[in-house]
Formats: sequence, C-alpha cells, structure tokens
Amino acid sequence: PSSPHPLTNPRWGPRSSLSTSGSMRAPCSLIGVIACWSACQQPLVKAFAPAKSARTTNTGRFGIGASLLASGGRPPVISNWRFDKKKGTISGIVTRHPTIPDGSPVTTSRLKNPSAVNQNTIVETNSGSKYQLTDPGPAEKKDIFEKKKAAAAEKKRLAEKKRADIERQKRNAASEKRKRSAASQAEQKASSVGTGKGQNSKPSNSVSLKQPAAPSVSPAVLRRQAKSTFSLTGTTVGVNGKYLLAGKPRQSSGRQAKIWTAYLASTEVPDIPQGFEDGDETKVQQLTIKLSPSIERMRLESTNYDKVQSGLFRGRFVDKLEYTTNMESSQRQLDRKNSALVIESGQYDLKALLAARKGVPLRGRALRDAAASAGQCIQAVHSSGLVWSDLKTENFVVVVDKKNFNKEVDDVNGSSGLSGVKGIDLESVVKKGGNPIDYSPEATPPEFARAYMEGYGQEFIIDYSYDIWSLGMMMYELSTGVEYFSGQSPSQVTKMLCAADFSVDVSDVPDEKLRDLIAKCLDLNPKKRPDITGFLLHPYFLTTGIGPISF
Repeated sequence: PSSPHPLTNPRWGPRSSLSTSGSMRAPCSLIGVIACWSACQQPLVKAFAPAKSARTTNTGRFGIGASLLASGGRPPVISNWRFDKKKGTISGIVTRHPTIPDGSPVTTSRLKNPSAVNQNTIVETNSGSKYQLTDPGPAEKKDIFEKKKAAAAEKKRLAEKKRADIERQKRNAASEKRKRSAASQAEQKASSVGTGKGQNSKPSNSVSLKQPAAPSVSPAVLRRQAKSTFSLTGTTVGVNGKYLLAGKPRQSSGRQAKIWTAYLASTEVPDIPQGFEDGDETKVQQLTIKLSPSIERMRLESTNYDKVQSGLFRGRFVDKLEYTTNMESSQRQLDRKNSALVIESGQYDLKALLAARKGVPLRGRALRDAAASAGQCIQAVHSSGLVWSDLKTENFVVVVDKKNFNKEVDDVNGSSGLSGVKGIDLESVVKKGGNPIDYSPEATPPEFARAYMEGYGQEFIIDYSYDIWSLGMMMYELSTGVEYFSGQSPSQVTKMLCAADFSVDVSDVPDEKLRDLIAKCLDLNPKKRPDITGFLLHPYFLTTGIGPISF
C-alpha cells in the first residue's frame, strides 16, 4: 500500500527513455501495463473465484489479449470437452485461464466457426476469446471416430469407383478397337475377293460367289435399338452399372418393394443387355430385381429362398442370383437406399395366362403341370418348417421362351402341357407357429379372416393348413378360369369368410377327381385338410401319369 500503483507511477509513463546521464528509466508499453496489472489482480481473482461452472466472457477490459499474455501467449485449454451443435458452444474442463481456476467446468459462448471444432485445434468465440481443445470427452471421441471412419470408407469407395471406371473405359476402348479392326479386315478381304486382287484370285471376268461382310453395328445404333426393344429406362443398379432396369416397376405384396424387369449389362458395349452385341434379342436373358428400403424384409426373403432350395425337397422356385444391401444405382433417389434381390424371371404369371385365355380354364396336362409345380413348392416350404401364407396365381410364373405364350393361350385342351411353372415371392413366408406378416384376402382361410375381423390378426398362429386352403383356392381358379370370390372387394371377401353360413361350393370344377381334391383342401375345419403329402398322393395325380415318384 505504501508503494505507488504501477498504473499511477510516473516512472511507467508513456515517454520513458534513456536519460542523458546514461541511467535507464523503466520502459513503458501497453504490454507491460497489462502484464503488471494482471499480476496484481491474481490474488484477488483466486480469492473470489466461483466454485461452480460459469459461462466465460471477455477477461476484464483487456479481453482475450490479457489471457494470452498472462499465459505466456498461449490460449486457455479446454479438455474432456463436448460440442453442443444446437447452441454452438463448447463445454469442458478449463486450465491455464487467467481468471478461472484450473480444473473448473466451463462453457464458452457461441463459436465463430463451429465447423473448425476438432481435437488439438484452437477455436474462437463470437466475443473474440480463443481456446485450445485437447482431449475430447467420450461422446465426442466416438463422434470423431465415426466421422473418420465414414470419411475413410467414402474415400475408399470413390477410389474403387474411379478404378472401376478406368478399367471399364479401358475394356470398352479395347473392345471398340477389336471391332474396328475386325470390320476393317473383313472389308479388305471382301474388297480383295470382289476385285480379283487376292493371292489366289480368279480372272477379272469371273463373278465372286462370296458376299462382302456386313459392316459392324455401331455402339450408338445398338444402344438406340436396345432402348426401344427392351424398354430400357437408362437407370442402372449394381456395381459399375451391372444391371439395366426396364419398363415400369410393379408393386410387391410387401407394399414397400418395387419389382423391376432388368437385364445383365454387356461388358463389351455399355448400356445394352448382355447378348445383344450383335443385335439378336433372342440371346438376351431377362431378369427380375426386387428393390426395397426394408433391409429386414429383403434379408428375410433372401434367406427363405436359400432355405427352401437347400432342403430335402427343392421345389420349383425361380433361381436366386444375387442379394445385395445398399445397392448402388445411377439414379440418386435409388443409390444406396435399397436392398436388392435378383432372381430368374418368368415371361408371364398364371393370372396373366388366364386373362389372355379370356375365361377359358386350364385343362388336361397343362392343369396337372401347374398343380404339380404348386404342390412341389409347398412341399419344399413345409419341409423347411415354413408357411408360405401368400400362395396365389400371381406368384407362379412360366419360365420359357416368351414366343410360347400364344401357343399356350391357344392350347384349349392343354395337350401341350405347361412346363416351366415356378414359384416366386417368398417375402411373406414365416415359420410354422409364427404370426403373419401380411395377407391376401383371396388366399386367406376362414379361421384367419375371423381372427382379423375380431382384432387379433397379428397374433394369429399360422399352420400348414393355411397354405392348403390357399392351394385349394388357386386350383379352383385354374380349373374354372375365375376366382372363387370373383367381383368381390377384399373387405367383402373377408366378411364372407367370417359369415356363420359360409360354405364352399366346388361344383363348377369339371374333373371329378380334382373336384374332390379341391373340396378337401377347402374344408372349413383346418384339422381335416390334407397335408401336402396327402395332396400329392391324391388319385387326381396318381391316375393321370404324374404320381408320387416324380415328386
């Protein structure tokens, strides 16, 4: 107290300099003033520093400048920090602060540049204060790790995509070069033969019997032809555009999924189906791709295909070719937003065949072939401990040359048979004793319809008899040409099944043995319906040349 305050001492005035006598007066500068003032204030600050967390502001009248000077030019350190993205603030434990004790919790004001927040960086608040961020808290460590992991994965994906694009461009360039070379050689050879300039040429007045080679079709022409012939949309899915989508998608029974017609892309000419390199559409194989944002439902269906096709009875299902999650696509709305199931494609389903026959049902061998295929599919499902729960004519396709369609439409008596009938769509398959995922009213047995109307359809316990009822309804439709509940809405069908006086009438089925089989499948008592073995061993099959041995 007896000594003058540094700020009032004349020796620290603004005009300090060396005296003429050589003695040096105390140098004066703003830095000295601030440092000295800060040193004098430290005891008071420490004595009255708050014990609880406080929101930091500028440190006195000198702001962050005083903080930096008091700590040797370094900003305060915040460790074990957490960044609040909504508020734009940092909370943590502070050290090296000129006015707040080390180890105190602190929350900054809003940051000037929130995107700069990271470990071992210096951030600045809107008020001008600067802080060095060291070790983050557990939540931030996890967030930083996930960001780095995602960035590394994206970098890897872009690198792989770039490599794949380069390789594809190289293959395309090499293919084009080979085609140009082959076309040039063919043209030269044809020209040589026609003009008699070959090594073993005939006299010039002779006529060459060999026609000049046809010029190679350019990729641009092939792409135009392919787009028109196959209704290509221009959208690709899969790594490096592996599949080409065509036409318009159909809605799956699972509601979320879209079913596309697709083709494997050519590796020689971009954007055309494989096999169409010479313009011959008969060499092109059609595929079906189901795209869905529901990863769990698609994974379940893929697993169902694997189960039913790897058991004792394989059934007659379309081949599963590929299953991929987060499928790449050239369309931004689809890219990495869907799982994809690629399967063998049918040319048409049994519902479409009946519609084309304009009410004429299947008969003879064609009807037996369809019934046998359906029975074998159910046998494969049930032997795997599963229930299909969505068996109907739309879920059986004919995998043959599409040129056979007119032949099968005109085959009124079914003498040519109906080979190539295969089952599709296992999205609704569940374990025996499980609960239904969804349902189709035309394939639903009365016991489920009653449970649904009473409000506990989701808790209904599914048994094999569910599929036997559905199989009977499908066989009725194939043998009569119309659905059993034709003209009724889904809600009306459900109400009819629940009616106390509901009974099944199969008198319209022409074949006596088949009529008996369908009646057994549509027994109102589920316990009296035959199992799939009883279905396949029924006299309808045993006396028509199919028999159990073929199963």
